[in-house]
Amino acid sequence: MKRLSVSIIAVLAFALLSSGLLLAQPAKTDSKAPRPGMERMHKMGMFRAEMIKKLNLTDQQKQKIADLKVTFEKNMVDLRADLQKNKLDLKGLKVKGDLNRSDVIAAVEKINKSKNAISLAVTNHMLDVYEVLTPEQQKIWKESRFDMMGGMQHGKKMWKNKGMMK
Repeated sequence: MKRLSVSIIAVLAFALLSSGLLLAQPAKTDSKAPRPGMERMHKMGMFRAEMIKKLNLTDQQKQKIADLKVTFEKNMVDLRADLQKNKLDLKGLKVKGDLNRSDVIAAVEKINKSKNAISLAVTNHMLDVYEVLTPEQQKIWKESRFDMMGGMQHGKKMWKNKGMMK
């Protein structure tokens, strides 16, 4: 009788543990559901489309901007690859285990240099596009960019008020 009770308890315990493991499995996701960050990208795409419509670009301007974009994107491939390589170099130093201050600092400086190059490339591209526009289009560009940045500034103020940002 005691042996039967122990056997039943063991089977029940196993069943409970097994069901808990089954329930802990990640749920299958719907491949059509939006991925994180996609909503933001969608909004940015809508902003660009709206901006292009507002600017009423000539065919020549559209072609020039398209050419600038291709050149910019090609440049960004190289800049992002450099950044990724520099990050891997730092990771390699960390994995090696015997950290040397000057090597780690040099690796971090290379990463920062890569990030700076990307930031400058983005800024230069934006200004290159801006220079293609007529003065009236530039005015529309500034107003629209300001509206977009205004939302970001609002978020920054919110962080500041909560003491999260100085």
